Amino acid sequence: MIRALVFDCFGVLYWDDLNRLYNLVSPDKFQDLNDIIHACDHGYIGRQDFLNQTAALADISVEAVVAVMHDKHRRNEPMIERVKELRKHYKIGLLTNMGQGTLDEVFTEAERNELFDTVVVSSDVGMIKPSRDIFELTIEQLGVGTDETVFIDDRPVNTDGAERVGMKTILFTTNKQFEVELASLTEPVNA
Repeated sequence: MIRALVFDCFGVLYWDDLNRLYNLVSPDKFQDLNDIIHACDHGYIGRQDFLNQTAALADISVEAVVAVMHDKHRRNEPMIERVKELRKHYKIGLLTNMGQGTLDEVFTEAERNELFDTVVVSSDVGMIKPSRDIFELTIEQLGVGTDETVFIDDRPVNTDGAERVGMKTILFTTNKQFEVELASLTEPVNA
């Protein structure tokens, strides 16, 4: 029986176009940008260092980097509303690879309290998906078994990681596809 749903943020609850950041730099600098993103997601560097390093790498202003990042974060309002409905029936977690300070830009503290039973942010815990440890930490905080949990993410590497610890998964592409796959894993849940 499914008792918990764990959602990724970017690509599921927020529409994500990480490629916009990569478009700021030449292909020979992709690995450097990837390293900066991972350092931020792990919590090794703070938000301002991330912005400064990305701006320097792209040879643009910090303000231009902020504008690109802000533009890529668009709420998936129907999915956020659905999470509110689902929370009436399931424990709900947020598990996201995210740099410090970003969570406050996407969900207010009041929204986090309304939407989620637990929030695990990579930079706060020093681990990133698809690490086994971050999935296990999330499950522990929710107080459920791995086989009682569905993890929803838009990246196959992350759903593969969740499956390795025993979670059921939905590789998210659209809201409608999510509903179809959720229904196949659970009893129908309405508002």
